[in-house]
Amino acid sequence: MNRLFIVFVALFLVFGCRWFSGPGKNVEVANNANVPAATPEPPRAAATPAPTATPSEGMPKGVVVDKVMTVKYESGKFADGWRWIDPDGEYSPTNYEFKDNRLTMTVPTTKDLYGGNRTAPRLVKAVTGDFQVETRVNFVPTRDYQGAGLLIYLDGDNYIRLERAFGGIGGGGSGIRLDARRKDKYEPLATPIEIPTITTNVNLKITRRLNMFSAFWREDESSEWRLIEDIETEFGDTVLAGVLACNTSEETQAEFQQIKLLPQPLQKPY
Repeated sequence: MNRLFIVFVALFLVFGCRWFSGPGKNVEVANNANVPAATPEPPRAAATPAPTATPSEGMPKGVVVDKVMTVKYESGKFADGWRWIDPDGEYSPTNYEFKDNRLTMTVPTTKDLYGGNRTAPRLVKAVTGDFQVETRVNFVPTRDYQGAGLLIYLDGDNYIRLERAFGGIGGGGSGIRLDARRKDKYEPLATPIEIPTITTNVNLKITRRLNMFSAFWREDESSEWRLIEDIETEFGDTVLAGVLACNTSEETQAEFQQIKLLPQPLQKPY
């Protein structure tokens, strides 16, 4: 009897434990199979970029030059759309005086409009369509580089400079310079080597006809205008036109007389 009881207990332990453990594992597997996969977290929206700052020299609305327009100076400031721009004025200001229709700039060093240096002081007006811009420059440049003259400006990568100058790219001493930057290409179109002069006072002029700009100079008002070069551009209808001064040497002074905008004549002036 005791032997039968021992056999019965042994059989119960073997088969009973296997029966309980088997279904438990199967139920666990089945439950795992029915659990849905975790829903992935939706991607986060990209952060909205900060708005691009408006350039300090943003292009204002231009005027059509249908009559002679000279610089207006009222109540201690330039008026009628003429803008004094001194990009580095906070740290190295260019002092100026406007008296008897003459603009005199006292230009410290490191003022230029070339490469990464865009600090040249300038007086400009936004113009749309065809026009002429003229000035008479009283300037005695003696160091490389010093220049003062006319500026046609679209932005920091597109502009034309016509200056009474000393030195610069391409070399030369005292003379006339014509430079153009169109997109990523900067070109010295005329240097003091090609147009030398020691004349203190010279007249400078740039005309626009559609996308063609033409640069001229003469030594005095009784002389004929001399064409330097025609410059084809993709500047668009509105540009800034006026005068500028550049100086990477010791402090210098430039005087601009008769700064004016004129209508473009029907025929080329040469």
